[in-house]
Amino acid sequence: MLGLSFIGSTFLLGKKKEIATLLTDCDDPVTPPVPEGPFYKNEKLNRVDITEHKKGTAIEYVFKVEDKHCKPIEGAIVDIWQCDSDGHYSDFEQEKTNNQTWLRGFQKTDKNGECRFKSIFPGWYPLRITHVHAKVHINNTNVLTTNFFFKKEIEDEIFKNALYPKGPNPISIADDVELRVDKDTKRHDTLIMNVSKDKNGNLIGTYTIAIV
Repeated sequence: MLGLSFIGSTFLLGKKKEIATLLTDCDDPVTPPVPEGPFYKNEKLNRVDITEHKKGTAIEYVFKVEDKHCKPIEGAIVDIWQCDSDGHYSDFEQEKTNNQTWLRGFQKTDKNGECRFKSIFPGWYPLRITHVHAKVHINNTNVLTTNFFFKKEIEDEIFKNALYPKGPNPISIADDVELRVDKDTKRHDTLIMNVSKDKNGNLIGTYTIAIV
């Protein structure tokens, strides 16, 4: 069990008003897009726990979807997918994972605009910083495709765990195949999840998805 002593229950990481160019009425940054990448499949897996048999540091993702007026959006579909601790994705021939479905799933937001998933902290693979993929659908329309990132010191600590055999991710933002086109780090910084620990020491990653 990792100590992660630098994360307190009230220690929040991530979005800052000053880095965003587009803000909602309550000053939340509008969530920017990141391309889908090569490993998306619409598996239609309606489930909270996407872990299956995969080992890694447990984390619960909590997403809130809101509109530009900060009102929660009920019934939005949040569809996420991520790699395992070795940096591989399920259900792709080139990954040698055909017909496997781990670390994929979707949930609908409740009346508070929230949904949650149980997962493991993602590993990494060449040309990408550590991330979780997501799509948001509203009224059967894909309104957002993006990634969520993590504060570097958090992932470095987690990657000391033997369950993450590659160790720390050496890829920088400037070298990331999706982000290196940016002139600055604003998009990356806006997409960092807030990470904290609950009273039992479990990791929780939260993010407010702002749709305009």
